[in-house]
Amino acid sequence: MPRVPNEPSVHVTLSGDVYLKSRQTQKGLIAKVRRNLGIALDKAGYRGRLERIGTHRFSMAPTAEKRQAVIEASATVFGIASVDTVVELSFDDFDDLVIAIADSSEARIENTTFAVRAKRRGNHSWKSPDLARAVGSVLVERGGSVDLTNPGVEIAVRVLDDRAFLVTEHVEGAAGLPLGTQDRVLCLLSGGFDSVVAAWMLMSRGCQVDFVHFSLNCAQSDHALAVGRELWDHWGHGSDPTVHLVEFQPVKDALLADVDSRMRQVTLKVMMAKAADHIARDQSIAALLTGDSIGQVSSQTLPHLVAVSAASDTPIFRPLSGLPKQSIIDLARAVGTAELSARAQELCDLSEGRPVAISAGGKEIKESAGRIPEVVLADALATAKSFKLRDWTPGQF
Repeated sequence: MPRVPNEPSVHVTLSGDVYLKSRQTQKGLIAKVRRNLGIALDKAGYRGRLERIGTHRFSMAPTAEKRQAVIEASATVFGIASVDTVVELSFDDFDDLVIAIADSSEARIENTTFAVRAKRRGNHSWKSPDLARAVGSVLVERGGSVDLTNPGVEIAVRVLDDRAFLVTEHVEGAAGLPLGTQDRVLCLLSGGFDSVVAAWMLMSRGCQVDFVHFSLNCAQSDHALAVGRELWDHWGHGSDPTVHLVEFQPVKDALLADVDSRMRQVTLKVMMAKAADHIARDQSIAALLTGDSIGQVSSQTLPHLVAVSAASDTPIFRPLSGLPKQSIIDLARAVGTAELSARAQELCDLSEGRPVAISAGGKEIKESAGRIPEVVLADALATAKSFKLRDWTPGQF
């Protein structure tokens, strides 16, 4: 009679960005992953054990009712490559292990093809391919059909020393570096698809991300903050971002009054870069971050992006610069912000329906920005409100 496996548990596997580092670097990264994972699990309502398994895995034992919440929370922690539901198999020797795996997998291969993928760590008299072949042979004897290229079911087994785990469900994790292991960046948050995806990409590389939003009468500040909050709620475990809200309508009014219509869009970007640069230097933030993609709009042509960069002493990162819009939207869907971002208003059209510059030179752009009195930007910065994103509520500003 087939044996009954133990109750399922949940294993998370650290990303290669974590466990392939030097031993000393690993120590700090793993500690950060564990802390961030604990925060995510606490939000999911799990307060059970978190056990180290082998060198780069952790194990949890949620109840059946909590298991899905634990899986979903774990998959949003940067530094975790995968989340597996597993059952631990009891065995005495190699042959016993082969039968235990076959007994637990037989029902899964009915009416479909299968492949056995085995991995092991420890001191054994056999290799991983030996185990995979032996299990496959038993399952074929029981009526199964092998397809190593495109199987209907993968039977994944992990053997760690004298313990064996059969994977029953596999979920891809966030991977990357643990959030909080790199320096802070300041993201220019618009509320559309682009900037929040750029923020997510830098978060996946371990960067704490703060936000600055420039409020205009034609924009929706509440909406932009809601998108940022959605990102942080879902992916920001272990971070506590600050938001800087800058009233930029006076800058827009000065643009309309003093700058040629064809130069207003790129000049507005220059003024935002100047303001963000001031905040970054005041807050000792290492870099600015934008969702710019080359050629997407007139202010994002290569000459204009170069001119915007020149306006800021703080380096500007543009992780989306080579991506087409559809790829950015696809990423936003994966991140979970696409639906909310789709409701965003486009930034105001300042051209009054006239043609806009697409390749103005740096000198011309600098001259247009110079038409905005310095006191206008200084006044805008003086009225900036800074607060923790966790404290924000809709309609607050």
